[in-house]
Amino acid sequence: MAETFLFIHGWATDNWVWEGHLKPIANGKRTINMNLPGHGGKEKWTEPDLKPAVKEVSNHISGINDRSVIGIGWSLGAQALIASATQFPDAFKALVLVGATPCFTQRHDFPHGQSKALVKRMLLDMKSDPETTLKRFYGLSFTDEELKTPGAKQLVDRYKFPGPIVCSTDVPGCFPAFKYNEITTALGALYNDDLRELLSFINIPALIIHGEKDTVCPVEAGRYLASHIKGADLMVFENAGHAPFITEKDLFIKVVQDFIEKL
Repeated sequence: MAETFLFIHGWATDNWVWEGHLKPIANGKRTINMNLPGHGGKEKWTEPDLKPAVKEVSNHISGINDRSVIGIGWSLGAQALIASATQFPDAFKALVLVGATPCFTQRHDFPHGQSKALVKRMLLDMKSDPETTLKRFYGLSFTDEELKTPGAKQLVDRYKFPGPIVCSTDVPGCFPAFKYNEITTALGALYNDDLRELLSFINIPALIIHGEKDTVCPVEAGRYLASHIKGADLMVFENAGHAPFITEKDLFIKVVQDFIEKL
């Protein structure tokens, strides 16, 4: 079976973020650009763990058992890929993990995350004023310099409109099909989950791409992934924040293409 490219977006975004990356990376091969539950997906994010996300992935790759899936995931999407690749090892050929962390919140033996108090505050804010909370989050995904770039401005503009309104991803400025209560539950999954024990079970090629100036998932989290996934490659974008595939799109695509060519 030919390779299948599975793209998964990050928290509080949708599959629109990958639209400009599909053709140059997949190069005519089968592409799945999925939405996570609560972000436009078919499943419901009803529990604060990654099970709903893994179920959504399973729906898309059902029947693939020849290690032909190349998963490309950003942030929460990368966590969904880690969990899925270890649960369905016969499906996956390689992983590209962008702005990723095995553990979003700090632990006594993992300081490379957000404080639990901050994420708890964010959970409360999501319940009382989700639009303001999300607007603040999108700004944190970029450095001050990146926020001046067309790519960052386009992302922030896309997600600043009131919603939810269901629409096609190719309609400029049209708000995605968000369900704020489920997105809040997904944030609960980020608060709870610790995937470090799964990393030793990943036995396929992996590329870790991280922004040096990432304040959402610190670069040390990316370095941790690279050092705990056997044979993983690490590429750090020195001037990028949490979304290097947006602000340094051409370089990102080239790095991923080089990785794929070596598989």
